[in-house]
Amino acid sequence: MKHYLGICLVLVTLAGIAWFGLYSCTASVDHTIHTVRDAFVSTLRVQPQVTVNQRVVMTQSAPIAELAVVTKEELVTIGLTEHFEVMSVQIPLTEKKLTAEAVYRIKAGFDLREPFSVEIDPMTHAVHATMSAAKILSVEQLGQLTFHGDDALLNRISDKERAEIIDNLNGAAHAEAEKSGLKEDAQKQIEQRLKELLNKNGKSVQFEWLSLPAGK
Repeated sequence: MKHYLGICLVLVTLAGIAWFGLYSCTASVDHTIHTVRDAFVSTLRVQPQVTVNQRVVMTQSAPIAELAVVTKEELVTIGLTEHFEVMSVQIPLTEKKLTAEAVYRIKAGFDLREPFSVEIDPMTHAVHATMSAAKILSVEQLGQLTFHGDDALLNRISDKERAEIIDNLNGAAHAEAEKSGLKEDAQKQIEQRLKELLNKNGKSVQFEWLSLPAGK
């Protein structure tokens, strides 16, 4: 009888240890999940989709559609020069010049409707964040557009050319924004902030940036 009681006591003890270990592991994973969520919400204002062992434990949500991270003001200038020629020889009094310039405010950041997901390793609690790349959110003209026009006696600047140079200036401002490096700066800032928050809580994190489809 004592023998059976001893076996039962051992089994109960082992079951208790196993339950405690499972509970501790579950509680630790839950803590990591909430730490990740809080870090993303405070940094990006988005709750990412969180998966553990390929099981979604938290869905993505965001209170706003976009988040601007980096802002820059830049003067953009373009010009038009035109003259008439006959047999590759410029005709006098036909060269006209038109220059347009304006200051634009460029904002780079994130479309929070794009995917932001986090995979948590339940054993190591390592965090792998898959995030949509930063984009240019807006290119806004500030103040008035400035024209500098020099008519030629035999070649006047037309209203159509003025309208075209405005369109070209806006296009040039968007092109400057895309190659400005602001998108990369936005991603670096977000990476640094998330790493600081997660490392402070003893969590390591790796980032994978997803390229946005063309036109976005």
